[in-house]
Amino acid sequence: MKIIKYNDKYKKEIPELFTNTIHKTCHKDYTKEQLNAWAKLDIDYKAWEKRLVKTKPYLAIMDEKLVGFAEFYDDYIDCFYVHHEYQGCGVGKMLINHIFKIAKENEQTLLKVDASITAKPFFEKFGFKVLKKNRVKRGNIELTNFTMLLSHC
Repeated sequence: MKIIKYNDKYKKEIPELFTNTIHKTCHKDYTKEQLNAWAKLDIDYKAWEKRLVKTKPYLAIMDEKLVGFAEFYDDYIDCFYVHHEYQGCGVGKMLINHIFKIAKENEQTLLKVDASITAKPFFEKFGFKVLKKNRVKRGNIELTNFTMLLSHC
């Protein structure tokens, strides 16, 4: 497995991984309506393509297959997703360690993430602490997430 910089040959797989991961791993923490509001099953590939050109996520690749991705800019970890079939295989650990390495190289001492209920234990395992609980609106549907901080990464 390796972590690479964004490559647009994966521009279709990234939103598919995002959507499938949310729907297949977050169902115990969120209702079907919440999952649909968070990750629409009818993927807007054009909107994703525009986003990816700006955010240039780091990609976890195994045998040329996308198995995870993370957006990281300034001190903020945005989208951080591991393919549902590869969770528990070290993909997330590899991605977070890559982010820690970049943060260290850039002398960043504070990292921030808005983690879902499902992702919160993962980030806690790496030392992130909950700063606050959030209620986020997607259309008329409300979702819960947590602003989490890690200092001295």
